[in-house]
Amino acid sequence: MMNDSPQPSLGPFGRYITFSGLGMALMAACTYFFRAIEQLSGDKAFPFVILGLGAASILLTLFFYDRCPKKLVIPLGIAGWAVTFLLLLLRSWI
Repeated sequence: MMNDSPQPSLGPFGRYITFSGLGMALMAACTYFFRAIEQLSGDKAFPFVILGLGAASILLTLFFYDRCPKKLVIPLGIAGWAVTFLLLLLRSWI
């Protein structure tokens, strides 16, 4: 019978990738400030500032993933990915 197979589930890496939508929403929000950041940092330092923002986003995601209740990981991650795509879509229209 088909009912003998276990229920499909998301592993730890899949939960983290889903939760990383929150960090990506932070990066998508930063795209609205790229021109101001570029003027503040200068042309030569700007790529390093962007890399620093990416590293900070990853570290913050790891920090909050360990402290987030397991039931909220997937809903928060899906909401983060939705906000990311909406922010990037709005950015392309502006």
